[in-house]
Amino acid sequence: MTFARKLILAMVTIIVAFTTIHTYEAHAMNVWGIYKEAVALEQKGKYAEAIAKYKLIIPEFVNKKEYGNSANMYRYVGNDYAKLKQYDDAVAAWDKEAEYSGKANQTQISIAAKRKADMLRSSAKLFVETKAGDVGTSYTHGAKFEPKNGAYIGAYAERDPAVHNAATSKPFYTEKFPELTGKKHAAYLFYFTYGQPLSTIKSHLDHARDAGTAIELGVQPLKGLSEVQDNEYLHQLARDIEASGVKVFLRFANEMNGDWVPWHADPKAYIEKFRLVAKVFHQEAPNNVAMVWAPDRQPEYSIESYYPGDDAVDWVGVSLYSIFNPTLDPLKQGEDRSSHLEKFDFIYKTYSARKPVFISEGGVAYMYPEKQQDKTSWAIYKMKEFYSTLPMLYPKVKAAFWFDSNHDQTAASTRMKYYMLSANEKLLNAYKKSVSNPFYLSTVGDESPVAYKPVNTASAVTAGTQKISAYMKTWSPTLSKVTYEIGGKLVATATDTPWTASINFAPYKGKKIDVVLKAYSNNTLITTQKVAVSVK
Repeated sequence: MTFARKLILAMVTIIVAFTTIHTYEAHAMNVWGIYKEAVALEQKGKYAEAIAKYKLIIPEFVNKKEYGNSANMYRYVGNDYAKLKQYDDAVAAWDKEAEYSGKANQTQISIAAKRKADMLRSSAKLFVETKAGDVGTSYTHGAKFEPKNGAYIGAYAERDPAVHNAATSKPFYTEKFPELTGKKHAAYLFYFTYGQPLSTIKSHLDHARDAGTAIELGVQPLKGLSEVQDNEYLHQLARDIEASGVKVFLRFANEMNGDWVPWHADPKAYIEKFRLVAKVFHQEAPNNVAMVWAPDRQPEYSIESYYPGDDAVDWVGVSLYSIFNPTLDPLKQGEDRSSHLEKFDFIYKTYSARKPVFISEGGVAYMYPEKQQDKTSWAIYKMKEFYSTLPMLYPKVKAAFWFDSNHDQTAASTRMKYYMLSANEKLLNAYKKSVSNPFYLSTVGDESPVAYKPVNTASAVTAGTQKISAYMKTWSPTLSKVTYEIGGKLVATATDTPWTASINFAPYKGKKIDVVLKAYSNNTLITTQKVAVSVK
Protein backbone atom coordinates (compact mmCIF):
# COMPACT_ATOMS: atom_id res chain seq x y z
CA MET A 1 0.00 0.00 0.00
CA THR A 2 1.33 3.44 -0.89
CA PHE A 3 2.12 5.99 1.83
CA ALA A 4 -0.64 8.26 0.50
CA ARG A 5 -3.28 5.56 0.88
CA LYS A 6 -1.99 4.65 4.37
CA LEU A 7 -2.37 8.30 5.32
CA ILE A 8 -5.91 8.39 3.91
CA LEU A 9 -6.81 5.27 5.87
CA ALA A 10 -5.43 6.76 9.09
CA MET A 11 -7.49 9.90 8.54
CA VAL A 12 -10.56 7.82 7.74
CA THR A 13 -10.17 5.90 11.01
CA ILE A 14 -10.12 9.17 12.94
CA ILE A 15 -13.11 10.50 11.01
CA VAL A 16 -15.09 7.32 11.56
CA ALA A 17 -14.36 7.33 15.30
CA PHE A 18 -15.24 10.99 15.66
CA THR A 19 -18.44 10.90 13.66
CA THR A 20 -19.98 8.08 15.69
CA ILE A 21 -21.08 10.72 18.23
CA HIS A 22 -22.38 13.10 15.61
CA THR A 23 -25.52 11.66 14.07
CA TYR A 24 -25.79 14.45 11.48
CA GLU A 25 -22.50 13.23 9.97
CA ALA A 26 -23.55 9.60 9.77
CA HIS A 27 -23.76 9.82 6.00
CA ALA A 28 -20.10 10.89 5.70
CA MET A 29 -19.08 8.15 8.11
CA ASN A 30 -20.79 5.60 5.90
CA VAL A 31 -18.97 6.80 2.76
CA TRP A 32 -15.55 6.57 4.35
CA GLY A 33 -16.44 3.34 6.04
CA ILE A 34 -17.27 1.81 2.66
CA TYR A 35 -14.00 3.18 1.30
CA LYS A 36 -12.16 1.44 4.12
CA GLU A 37 -13.94 -1.82 3.26
CA ALA A 38 -12.87 -1.44 -0.38
CA VAL A 39 -9.22 -1.05 0.60
CA ALA A 40 -9.43 -4.14 2.82
CA LEU A 41 -10.88 -6.14 -0.05
CA GLU A 42 -8.05 -5.00 -2.33
CA GLN A 43 -5.51 -6.19 0.20
CA LYS A 44 -7.09 -9.64 0.02
CA GLY A 45 -6.98 -9.62 -3.77
CA LYS A 46 -10.76 -9.32 -4.05
CA TYR A 47 -10.68 -6.64 -6.72
CA ALA A 48 -14.17 -7.14 -8.16
CA GLU A 49 -15.71 -6.73 -4.69
CA ALA A 50 -13.56 -3.64 -4.09
CA ILE A 51 -14.73 -2.10 -7.36
CA ALA A 52 -18.36 -2.59 -6.29
CA LYS A 53 -17.65 -0.70 -3.06
CA TYR A 54 -15.97 2.19 -4.85
CA LYS A 55 -18.81 2.45 -7.33
CA LEU A 56 -21.23 2.66 -4.42
CA ILE A 57 -19.63 5.78 -2.99
CA ILE A 58 -18.45 7.60 -6.13
CA PRO A 59 -21.90 9.19 -6.77
CA GLU A 60 -21.80 10.70 -3.28
CA PHE A 61 -18.54 12.49 -4.00
CA VAL A 62 -19.78 13.62 -7.40
CA ASN A 63 -23.05 14.97 -5.96
CA LYS A 64 -21.12 16.96 -3.36
CA LYS A 65 -18.76 18.23 -6.07
CA GLU A 66 -15.82 16.70 -4.24
CA TYR A 67 -14.07 16.20 -7.56
CA GLY A 68 -10.65 15.37 -6.16
CA ASN A 69 -12.11 12.47 -4.17
CA SER A 70 -14.17 11.43 -7.20
CA ALA A 71 -11.01 11.28 -9.30
CA ASN A 72 -9.20 9.25 -6.63
CA MET A 73 -11.98 6.68 -6.48
CA TYR A 74 -12.04 6.30 -10.26
CA ARG A 75 -8.27 5.82 -10.22
CA TYR A 76 -8.63 2.96 -7.73
CA VAL A 77 -11.42 1.43 -9.82
CA GLY A 78 -9.25 1.60 -12.94
CA ASN A 79 -6.28 0.07 -11.15
CA ASP A 80 -8.44 -2.79 -9.87
CA TYR A 81 -9.91 -3.47 -13.31
CA ALA A 82 -6.34 -3.57 -14.66
CA LYS A 83 -5.42 -6.19 -12.05
CA LEU A 84 -8.38 -8.22 -13.29
CA LYS A 85 -7.09 -7.72 -16.87
CA GLN A 86 -10.35 -6.02 -17.80
CA TYR A 87 -8.54 -3.23 -19.59
CA ASP A 88 -11.46 -1.72 -21.50
CA ASP A 89 -13.19 -1.14 -18.16
CA ALA A 90 -9.95 0.21 -16.70
CA VAL A 91 -9.71 2.74 -19.54
CA ALA A 92 -13.28 3.93 -18.92
CA ALA A 93 -12.46 4.47 -15.23
CA TRP A 94 -9.24 6.37 -15.97
CA ASP A 95 -11.14 8.57 -18.42
CA LYS A 96 -13.38 9.51 -15.51
CA GLU A 97 -10.33 10.10 -13.34
CA ALA A 98 -9.04 12.50 -15.99
CA GLU A 99 -12.42 14.24 -16.18
CA TYR A 100 -12.83 14.81 -12.45
CA SER A 101 -9.22 15.65 -11.69
CA GLY A 102 -9.59 18.28 -14.41
CA LYS A 103 -12.65 19.66 -12.65
CA ALA A 104 -10.59 19.75 -9.45
CA ASN A 105 -7.93 21.80 -11.27
CA GLN A 106 -5.43 18.96 -10.87
CA THR A 107 -4.12 19.46 -14.39
CA GLN A 108 -1.07 17.21 -14.31
CA ILE A 109 -3.00 14.36 -12.73
CA SER A 110 -5.67 14.74 -15.41
CA ILE A 111 -3.08 14.67 -18.22
CA ALA A 112 -1.37 11.59 -16.75
CA ALA A 113 -4.68 9.74 -16.38
CA LYS A 114 -5.67 10.55 -19.98
CA ARG A 115 -2.28 9.43 -21.28
CA LYS A 116 -2.57 6.15 -19.39
CA ALA A 117 -6.07 5.57 -20.72
CA ASP A 118 -5.06 6.37 -24.30
CA MET A 119 -2.16 3.93 -24.23
CA LEU A 120 -4.51 1.08 -23.30
CA ARG A 121 -7.58 2.21 -25.22
CA SER A 122 -9.06 -0.26 -27.69
CA SER A 123 -10.84 0.87 -30.84
CA ALA A 124 -11.69 -0.38 -34.30
CA LYS A 125 -12.10 1.25 -37.71
CA LEU A 126 -13.23 -0.45 -40.91
CA PHE A 127 -12.17 0.26 -44.50
CA VAL A 128 -13.16 -1.08 -47.89
CA GLU A 129 -10.73 -1.49 -50.77
CA THR A 130 -11.86 0.27 -53.92
CA LYS A 131 -10.55 1.57 -57.23
CA ALA A 132 -8.55 4.78 -57.04
CA GLY A 133 -11.01 6.46 -59.38
CA ASP A 134 -13.76 6.03 -56.80
CA VAL A 135 -12.06 8.47 -54.41
CA GLY A 136 -11.20 10.98 -57.16
CA THR A 137 -9.23 13.91 -55.75
CA SER A 138 -10.39 13.43 -52.15
CA TYR A 139 -6.87 12.74 -50.93
CA THR A 140 -4.82 15.12 -53.07
CA HIS A 141 -3.68 18.75 -52.88
CA GLY A 142 -2.30 19.24 -56.38
CA ALA A 143 1.20 19.79 -55.00
CA LYS A 144 4.34 19.40 -57.08
CA PHE A 145 5.21 15.71 -57.67
CA GLU A 146 2.18 14.61 -55.61
CA PRO A 147 0.34 11.44 -56.70
CA LYS A 148 -3.44 11.76 -56.52
CA ASN A 149 -3.48 8.43 -54.75
CA GLY A 150 -0.72 6.26 -53.37
CA ALA A 151 2.58 6.89 -51.60
CA TYR A 152 6.13 6.85 -52.93
CA ILE A 153 8.49 4.45 -51.18
CA GLY A 154 11.98 5.64 -50.42
CA ALA A 155 14.96 4.90 -48.24
CA TYR A 156 18.17 6.18 -46.74
CA ALA A 157 20.54 3.38 -47.77
CA GLU A 158 24.09 4.66 -48.25
CA ARG A 159 25.21 3.34 -44.82
CA ASP A 160 24.10 -0.21 -45.52
CA PRO A 161 27.26 -2.02 -46.71
CA ALA A 162 25.17 -4.74 -48.36
CA VAL A 163 23.87 -2.21 -50.91
CA HIS A 164 26.46 0.58 -51.03
CA ASN A 165 30.22 1.06 -51.11
CA ALA A 166 31.02 4.73 -50.61
CA ALA A 167 34.67 4.30 -51.63
CA THR A 168 34.13 2.60 -54.98
CA SER A 169 30.43 3.26 -55.74
CA LYS A 170 30.22 -0.46 -56.55
CA PRO A 171 27.65 -1.39 -55.50
CA PHE A 172 25.58 1.80 -55.42
CA TYR A 173 22.34 1.83 -53.44
CA THR A 174 20.16 2.87 -56.38
CA GLU A 175 21.05 -0.47 -57.98
CA LYS A 176 21.35 -2.80 -54.99
CA PHE A 177 18.59 -1.63 -52.67
CA PRO A 178 15.82 -2.59 -55.14
CA GLU A 179 17.46 -6.03 -55.45
CA LEU A 180 17.59 -6.36 -51.67
CA THR A 181 13.94 -5.38 -51.15
CA GLY A 182 12.41 -6.80 -54.32
CA LYS A 183 10.95 -3.49 -55.48
CA LYS A 184 12.20 -0.34 -57.18
CA HIS A 185 12.06 2.66 -54.86
CA ALA A 186 10.89 6.05 -56.03
CA ALA A 187 13.48 8.12 -54.16
CA TYR A 188 16.48 8.04 -51.83
CA LEU A 189 17.52 10.31 -48.98
CA PHE A 190 20.99 11.67 -48.50
CA TYR A 191 22.39 14.64 -46.62
CA PHE A 192 24.16 17.72 -47.92
CA THR A 193 26.01 20.23 -45.75
CA TYR A 194 25.07 23.77 -46.67
CA GLY A 195 28.10 25.64 -48.02
CA GLN A 196 29.66 22.70 -49.83
CA PRO A 197 29.76 22.67 -53.63
CA LEU A 198 27.21 20.54 -55.44
CA SER A 199 30.08 18.43 -56.80
CA THR A 200 30.23 16.66 -53.43
CA ILE A 201 26.92 14.96 -54.21
CA LYS A 202 27.16 14.81 -57.99
CA SER A 203 27.51 11.01 -58.02
CA HIS A 204 24.24 10.67 -56.08
CA LEU A 205 22.41 12.83 -58.59
CA ASP A 206 23.97 11.00 -61.54
CA HIS A 207 22.98 7.58 -60.21
CA ALA A 208 19.48 8.84 -59.40
CA ARG A 209 19.07 10.10 -62.96
CA ASP A 210 20.32 6.82 -64.40
CA ALA A 211 18.04 4.77 -62.14
CA GLY A 212 15.00 6.96 -62.75
CA THR A 213 14.63 7.87 -59.09
CA ALA A 214 14.10 11.10 -57.20
CA ILE A 215 16.22 12.44 -54.35
CA GLU A 216 15.24 13.69 -50.93
CA LEU A 217 18.06 16.14 -50.23
CA GLY A 218 18.54 16.89 -46.53
CA VAL A 219 20.21 20.31 -46.64
CA GLN A 220 21.78 21.03 -43.25
CA PRO A 221 23.30 24.42 -42.26
CA LEU A 222 25.65 22.87 -39.70
CA LYS A 223 27.38 26.19 -39.01
CA GLY A 224 24.07 27.76 -38.10
CA LEU A 225 21.38 29.71 -39.90
CA SER A 226 23.52 32.83 -40.27
CA GLU A 227 25.49 31.21 -43.12
CA VAL A 228 22.32 31.00 -45.23
CA GLN A 229 22.27 34.21 -47.27
CA ASP A 230 20.65 35.47 -50.45
CA ASN A 231 23.88 35.21 -52.40
CA GLU A 232 25.40 33.65 -55.49
CA TYR A 233 26.09 30.34 -53.72
CA LEU A 234 22.41 29.75 -52.91
CA HIS A 235 21.22 30.78 -56.38
CA GLN A 236 23.85 28.67 -58.14
CA LEU A 237 23.00 25.67 -55.97
CA ALA A 238 19.37 25.96 -57.03
CA ARG A 239 20.30 26.37 -60.71
CA ASP A 240 22.64 23.37 -60.61
CA ILE A 241 20.03 21.11 -59.03
CA GLU A 242 17.46 22.23 -61.60
CA ALA A 243 19.95 21.53 -64.39
CA SER A 244 20.60 18.01 -63.09
CA GLY A 245 17.16 16.99 -64.30
CA VAL A 246 16.61 14.97 -61.12
CA LYS A 247 13.40 15.51 -59.17
CA VAL A 248 14.41 16.69 -55.70
CA PHE A 249 12.48 16.95 -52.46
CA LEU A 250 14.58 19.60 -50.75
CA ARG A 251 14.31 19.17 -46.99
CA PHE A 252 15.92 22.26 -45.53
CA ALA A 253 17.13 22.27 -41.90
CA ASN A 254 15.00 19.37 -40.72
CA GLU A 255 13.96 18.51 -37.14
CA MET A 256 14.15 22.18 -36.20
CA ASN A 257 11.91 21.59 -33.17
CA GLY A 258 14.57 19.35 -31.61
CA ASP A 259 17.34 20.79 -29.43
CA TRP A 260 19.89 18.44 -31.06
CA VAL A 261 20.25 20.63 -34.19
CA PRO A 262 22.08 23.99 -34.34
CA TRP A 263 19.15 25.70 -36.11
CA HIS A 264 16.73 25.01 -33.25
CA ALA A 265 16.72 27.97 -30.88
CA ASP A 266 15.06 30.80 -32.82
CA PRO A 267 11.80 30.02 -34.68
CA LYS A 268 11.64 33.52 -36.16
CA ALA A 269 15.14 33.23 -37.66
CA TYR A 270 14.38 29.71 -38.86
CA ILE A 271 11.24 30.83 -40.68
CA GLU A 272 13.11 33.72 -42.28
CA LYS A 273 15.83 31.41 -43.65
CA PHE A 274 13.42 28.71 -44.80
CA ARG A 275 11.37 31.28 -46.68
CA LEU A 276 14.56 32.65 -48.27
CA VAL A 277 15.63 29.19 -49.46
CA ALA A 278 12.12 28.43 -50.68
CA LYS A 279 11.94 31.71 -52.60
CA VAL A 280 15.24 31.08 -54.36
CA PHE A 281 14.45 27.45 -55.24
CA HIS A 282 10.94 28.27 -56.39
CA GLN A 283 12.44 30.90 -58.70
CA GLU A 284 15.57 29.09 -59.89
CA ALA A 285 14.34 25.47 -59.85
CA PRO A 286 10.62 25.65 -60.68
CA ASN A 287 10.44 22.26 -62.39
CA ASN A 288 12.58 19.88 -60.38
CA VAL A 289 12.47 20.94 -56.73
CA ALA A 290 9.72 20.69 -54.10
CA MET A 291 10.36 22.34 -50.73
CA VAL A 292 9.88 20.06 -47.74
CA TRP A 293 9.41 21.38 -44.21
CA ALA A 294 10.11 18.48 -41.85
CA PRO A 295 10.06 18.65 -38.04
CA ASP A 296 10.63 15.68 -35.78
CA ARG A 297 7.42 14.18 -34.52
CA GLN A 298 8.32 15.39 -31.01
CA PRO A 299 8.27 17.62 -29.09
CA GLU A 300 4.88 18.54 -30.47
CA TYR A 301 4.31 21.72 -28.47
CA SER A 302 6.81 23.81 -30.48
CA ILE A 303 6.22 22.43 -33.99
CA GLU A 304 3.75 25.05 -35.18
CA SER A 305 5.98 27.93 -34.10
CA TYR A 306 8.47 26.90 -36.82
CA TYR A 307 6.02 26.63 -39.72
CA PRO A 308 7.19 28.94 -42.56
CA GLY A 309 3.79 29.38 -44.25
CA ASP A 310 1.83 27.62 -46.95
CA ASP A 311 3.39 29.65 -49.75
CA ALA A 312 6.91 28.49 -48.82
CA VAL A 313 6.11 24.82 -48.15
CA ASP A 314 5.25 22.26 -50.83
CA TRP A 315 5.29 19.11 -48.66
CA VAL A 316 5.28 18.57 -44.90
CA GLY A 317 7.67 15.89 -43.73
CA VAL A 318 8.26 14.25 -40.37
CA SER A 319 10.90 12.04 -38.77
CA LEU A 320 9.19 9.00 -37.29
CA TYR A 321 11.08 6.37 -35.29
CA SER A 322 10.15 3.71 -32.75
CA ILE A 323 12.65 2.07 -30.42
CA PHE A 324 11.38 -0.42 -27.86
CA ASN A 325 10.77 1.47 -24.62
CA PRO A 326 8.98 -0.25 -21.71
CA THR A 327 9.43 2.61 -19.25
CA LEU A 328 6.07 4.16 -20.16
CA ASP A 329 4.09 0.92 -19.85
CA PRO A 330 1.11 1.89 -17.63
CA LEU A 331 0.73 -1.76 -16.61
CA LYS A 332 4.40 -2.02 -15.56
CA GLN A 333 4.76 -5.30 -17.45
CA GLY A 334 7.85 -4.38 -19.45
CA GLU A 335 6.00 -3.86 -22.75
CA ASP A 336 6.03 -1.06 -25.29
CA ARG A 337 2.35 -0.54 -26.10
CA SER A 338 2.79 2.56 -28.25
CA SER A 339 1.57 2.72 -31.83
CA HIS A 340 4.27 3.53 -34.39
CA LEU A 341 1.50 4.35 -36.82
CA GLU A 342 -0.21 6.93 -34.63
CA LYS A 343 2.92 8.72 -33.45
CA PHE A 344 2.67 11.35 -36.18
CA ASP A 345 -1.07 11.85 -35.68
CA PHE A 346 -0.51 15.46 -34.57
CA ILE A 347 1.41 16.34 -37.73
CA TYR A 348 -1.21 14.69 -39.91
CA LYS A 349 -4.17 16.37 -38.26
CA THR A 350 -2.46 19.76 -38.25
CA TYR A 351 -1.17 19.87 -41.83
CA SER A 352 -2.66 17.18 -44.08
CA ALA A 353 -5.64 19.31 -45.10
CA ARG A 354 -3.17 21.80 -46.59
CA LYS A 355 -0.17 19.79 -47.74
CA PRO A 356 0.83 16.24 -48.69
CA VAL A 357 2.48 14.59 -45.69
CA PHE A 358 5.78 12.82 -46.02
CA ILE A 359 7.51 10.32 -43.68
CA SER A 360 10.85 11.86 -44.57
CA GLU A 361 12.79 9.31 -42.55
CA GLY A 362 11.92 6.65 -40.03
CA GLY A 363 11.91 3.05 -38.94
CA VAL A 364 11.20 0.56 -36.18
CA ALA A 365 14.30 -0.75 -34.40
CA TYR A 366 14.69 -4.50 -34.01
CA MET A 367 16.84 -4.24 -30.86
CA TYR A 368 16.16 -2.77 -27.42
CA PRO A 369 19.52 -0.95 -27.20
CA GLU A 370 19.60 -0.33 -23.45
CA LYS A 371 19.32 -4.05 -22.72
CA GLN A 372 20.67 -5.42 -26.02
CA GLN A 373 17.51 -7.51 -26.29
CA ASP A 374 16.26 -8.75 -29.64
CA LYS A 375 12.84 -7.27 -30.40
CA THR A 376 12.48 -8.49 -33.98
CA SER A 377 8.95 -9.87 -33.53
CA TRP A 378 7.75 -6.59 -32.01
CA ALA A 379 9.44 -4.56 -34.77
CA ILE A 380 7.98 -6.73 -37.53
CA TYR A 381 4.47 -6.29 -36.18
CA LYS A 382 4.84 -2.52 -35.86
CA MET A 383 6.35 -2.25 -39.35
CA LYS A 384 3.67 -4.37 -41.00
CA GLU A 385 0.91 -2.52 -39.17
CA PHE A 386 2.40 0.80 -40.30
CA TYR A 387 2.67 0.00 -44.01
CA SER A 388 -0.57 -1.98 -44.24
CA THR A 389 -2.77 0.50 -42.40
CA LEU A 390 -1.25 3.86 -43.35
CA PRO A 391 -3.12 3.97 -46.71
CA MET A 392 -6.40 3.61 -44.83
CA LEU A 393 -5.89 5.70 -41.73
CA TYR A 394 -3.71 8.42 -43.27
CA PRO A 395 -4.42 8.50 -47.02
CA LYS A 396 -2.87 11.97 -47.46
CA VAL A 397 0.56 10.61 -46.60
CA LYS A 398 2.21 10.53 -50.01
CA ALA A 399 5.70 9.18 -49.29
CA ALA A 400 7.43 6.98 -46.69
CA PHE A 401 11.21 6.59 -46.36
CA TRP A 402 12.82 3.76 -44.37
CA PHE A 403 16.10 4.61 -42.62
CA ASP A 404 18.17 1.57 -43.62
CA SER A 405 21.05 1.92 -41.19
CA ASN A 406 22.45 0.69 -37.88
CA HIS A 407 24.05 3.81 -36.44
CA ASP A 408 23.37 7.07 -34.70
CA GLN A 409 23.82 10.20 -36.76
CA THR A 410 24.67 12.15 -33.62
CA ALA A 411 28.40 11.73 -33.13
CA ALA A 412 28.15 12.38 -29.38
CA SER A 413 25.68 9.55 -28.85
CA THR A 414 26.74 5.99 -28.04
CA ARG A 415 23.22 4.60 -28.37
CA MET A 416 23.13 2.38 -31.45
CA LYS A 417 19.87 2.24 -33.35
CA TYR A 418 18.97 -0.84 -35.34
CA TYR A 419 16.96 -0.37 -38.55
CA MET A 420 19.20 -2.00 -41.18
CA LEU A 421 17.19 -4.43 -43.28
CA SER A 422 20.18 -6.41 -44.58
CA ALA A 423 21.22 -7.16 -40.98
CA ASN A 424 17.93 -8.84 -40.07
CA GLU A 425 16.44 -11.29 -42.56
CA LYS A 426 13.08 -11.52 -40.80
CA LEU A 427 12.70 -7.75 -40.78
CA LEU A 428 13.76 -7.60 -44.44
CA ASN A 429 11.16 -10.18 -45.44
CA ALA A 430 8.48 -8.23 -43.57
CA TYR A 431 9.53 -5.05 -45.39
CA LYS A 432 9.38 -6.81 -48.76
CA LYS A 433 5.85 -7.95 -48.07
CA SER A 434 4.81 -4.55 -46.73
CA VAL A 435 5.90 -2.49 -49.73
CA SER A 436 4.60 -5.01 -52.27
CA ASN A 437 1.17 -3.40 -51.88
CA PRO A 438 0.45 -1.57 -55.18
CA PHE A 439 -0.45 1.48 -53.11
CA TYR A 440 3.31 2.01 -52.68
CA LEU A 441 4.75 3.62 -55.78
CA SER A 442 8.14 3.04 -57.41
CA THR A 443 8.43 6.15 -59.60
CA VAL A 444 7.52 9.79 -59.14
CA GLY A 445 4.51 10.32 -61.38
CA ASP A 446 2.99 6.88 -60.76
CA GLU A 447 -0.53 6.52 -59.37
CA SER A 448 -1.94 3.76 -57.19
CA PRO A 449 -4.68 1.65 -58.79
CA VAL A 450 -6.24 1.00 -55.37
CA ALA A 451 -7.60 3.21 -52.62
CA TYR A 452 -9.45 2.74 -49.36
CA LYS A 453 -12.58 4.31 -47.99
CA PRO A 454 -13.87 4.25 -44.40
CA VAL A 455 -16.87 2.08 -43.63
CA ASN A 456 -19.35 3.37 -41.03
CA THR A 457 -22.80 4.92 -40.83
CA ALA A 458 -21.67 8.09 -42.61
CA SER A 459 -19.80 6.23 -45.37
CA ALA A 460 -21.91 3.27 -46.41
CA VAL A 461 -20.64 0.04 -47.87
CA THR A 462 -22.20 -1.30 -51.06
CA ALA A 463 -24.25 -4.48 -50.82
CA GLY A 464 -22.34 -7.43 -52.22
CA THR A 465 -18.99 -9.04 -51.45
CA GLN A 466 -16.45 -6.44 -50.38
CA LYS A 467 -12.80 -6.58 -49.37
CA ILE A 468 -12.83 -5.22 -45.82
CA SER A 469 -9.83 -4.35 -43.63
CA ALA A 470 -9.60 -3.11 -40.06
CA TYR A 471 -7.39 -0.97 -37.90
CA MET A 472 -7.44 -2.53 -34.44
CA LYS A 473 -5.87 -0.53 -31.65
CA THR A 474 -5.65 -2.44 -28.36
CA TRP A 475 -3.70 -2.62 -25.13
CA SER A 476 -1.84 -5.65 -26.46
CA PRO A 477 1.43 -4.79 -28.27
CA THR A 478 0.64 -7.37 -30.95
CA LEU A 479 -2.37 -9.31 -32.21
CA SER A 480 -2.59 -12.69 -33.92
CA LYS A 481 -6.19 -12.86 -35.14
CA VAL A 482 -9.30 -10.76 -35.74
CA THR A 483 -12.77 -12.19 -36.33
CA TYR A 484 -15.81 -10.50 -37.87
CA GLU A 485 -19.35 -11.21 -36.70
CA ILE A 486 -22.68 -9.89 -38.01
CA GLY A 487 -25.95 -10.69 -36.28
CA GLY A 488 -24.19 -13.09 -33.93
CA LYS A 489 -22.72 -15.13 -36.79
CA LEU A 490 -19.03 -15.48 -37.59
CA VAL A 491 -18.55 -14.21 -41.16
CA ALA A 492 -14.77 -13.95 -41.50
CA THR A 493 -11.43 -14.53 -39.79
CA ALA A 494 -8.13 -12.78 -40.58
CA THR A 495 -4.69 -13.67 -39.26
CA ASP A 496 -2.47 -10.78 -40.35
CA THR A 497 -2.65 -6.99 -40.27
CA PRO A 498 -4.64 -5.18 -41.72
CA TRP A 499 -7.04 -8.05 -40.99
CA THR A 500 -8.40 -8.19 -44.53
CA ALA A 501 -11.44 -10.38 -45.28
CA SER A 502 -14.06 -10.76 -47.99
CA ILE A 503 -17.52 -10.19 -46.54
CA ASN A 504 -20.86 -10.45 -48.34
CA PHE A 505 -23.07 -7.50 -47.37
CA ALA A 506 -25.88 -8.37 -49.80
CA PRO A 507 -28.21 -9.79 -47.10
CA TYR A 508 -28.10 -6.43 -45.29
CA LYS A 509 -28.89 -4.08 -48.17
CA GLY A 510 -30.66 -0.93 -46.98
CA LYS A 511 -29.96 -1.71 -43.33
CA LYS A 512 -27.79 -0.42 -40.53
CA ILE A 513 -25.85 -3.22 -38.92
CA ASP A 514 -23.21 -3.74 -36.26
CA VAL A 515 -20.02 -5.43 -37.35
CA VAL A 516 -18.50 -7.00 -34.23
CA LEU A 517 -14.73 -7.39 -34.27
CA LYS A 518 -12.93 -9.60 -31.78
CA ALA A 519 -9.18 -9.25 -31.48
CA TYR A 520 -6.97 -12.04 -30.15
CA SER A 521 -3.36 -12.47 -29.13
CA ASN A 522 -2.18 -16.08 -28.89
CA ASN A 523 -5.82 -17.26 -28.69
CA THR A 524 -6.59 -14.90 -25.80
CA LEU A 525 -9.47 -12.50 -26.44
CA ILE A 526 -8.08 -8.98 -26.12
CA THR A 527 -11.09 -6.81 -26.92
CA THR A 528 -14.51 -6.82 -28.55
CA GLN A 529 -15.42 -3.75 -30.60
CA LYS A 530 -18.56 -2.80 -32.54
CA VAL A 531 -18.58 -0.71 -35.70
CA ALA A 532 -21.96 0.55 -36.86
CA VAL A 533 -22.24 0.23 -40.64
CA SER A 534 -24.79 1.37 -43.23
CA VAL A 535 -25.27 -0.88 -46.26
CA LYS A 536 -26.52 0.67 -49.49
